[in-house]
Amino acid sequence: MRFDETYHPVQVWRRIGGGDDPPAASGFNYGTVGPAATYAVRVDADDEDAVERLRRDRSADVVGVFADPTVSPFPSPYCSDSPVGATQDVARRLGVRALHRAKLTGRGVHVAVVDTGIDGSRIPVAGGWAPTPGYVPGSSAPNHGTMVAYDVRIAAPDAQLFDYALLKSQAGTWAAFLSDAIAAFADLVERVNAAPGRWVVNNSWGLFDRASDAPIGSPENYSANPDHPFNQVTGALVAAGADVFFAAGNCGADCPDGRCGAGDTGSGASIHGANSHPEVVSVAAVTVTDRRLGYSSQGPGALYSRKPDLAGFSHFAGSGIYPADAGTSAASPVAVGVAAALRQAFATDRLAPAQLKGLLQRTARDVNGDGWDYDLGYGVIDAAAAVKALGLKPQGRKRASTTV
Repeated sequence: MRFDETYHPVQVWRRIGGGDDPPAASGFNYGTVGPAATYAVRVDADDEDAVERLRRDRSADVVGVFADPTVSPFPSPYCSDSPVGATQDVARRLGVRALHRAKLTGRGVHVAVVDTGIDGSRIPVAGGWAPTPGYVPGSSAPNHGTMVAYDVRIAAPDAQLFDYALLKSQAGTWAAFLSDAIAAFADLVERVNAAPGRWVVNNSWGLFDRASDAPIGSPENYSANPDHPFNQVTGALVAAGADVFFAAGNCGADCPDGRCGAGDTGSGASIHGANSHPEVVSVAAVTVTDRRLGYSSQGPGALYSRKPDLAGFSHFAGSGIYPADAGTSAASPVAVGVAAALRQAFATDRLAPAQLKGLLQRTARDVNGDGWDYDLGYGVIDAAAAVKALGLKPQGRKRASTTV
């Protein structure tokens, strides 16, 4: 067993209190050592016996052993369908005109794009982070992260984007260890605490195959364990004042991504871990005609049953990075752009993350007519309805550009 010396120890932030906190599942308690004294380190174990020895013989200095599965983005246009509509159709169906008439363009709002990295020559960035030193924010080639950044700007063209280049290319695909995501979110907690008020975080990635996770019920498990450090730091980021969005996933029953594990598709088996956290906004995917996309993951969620929360538009001709901006990877940043535009008007001291989430749920367009369901949550996000619910009025005649 070896410590990974390339991984800098990361303080594990714990969410304290909150009505939506999931119940303890594993018996692990960060409070046994105090929230400021707990750090995550990464260990390479030779085999399961080595992990068992650490689990059995751990000293008071080792307060938990957790799985570190691989996570990947949710990008691909599966189902063999051509793009449906384009950027202007998404803007029209979202109600972006109502946002911009109210002078809400995301100005002064920070949006962290936790992804593969952003091409700053196409989409300007204000800063960022990466798991390896030396990365220059905005220096990535145009790929998944640039698509996501583009989609944020459909509703929030003036938001400041931060390039959190978590997912790196490996053998033709993008992936990261969950321990790197812990480091990314810990950095975000510090940023939000240093400059509170207007932060929105997009995560168009997650766990495709639970075979890389510890079994459900194990104290090491991630996918269904609220005590896992990443699920804890996700709650801490919301508590710090960030609006945190996750793509629901691309493992829906009708045409799941080929990377979805056996038994990891369809209702009740496809929204895992932080993507199902009770305090985040989990986003399903529809076309601009309000048709659910068959790859869109379906609830119940593993940590919180009433997932997804709402749906965003996807599978449209947009950034030009791919034939279609597709997957729940596109749906989530489309919704994030709406949140960022609204956040311009109301900092978190006036509209807490839970209140903004509730507003987006209440004003979503209930296309299935059943109030809430495991396919689309409360319905399709509706910026115009949210503006109306907040009582925001048009501000003059000048309209912001929707060019992205």
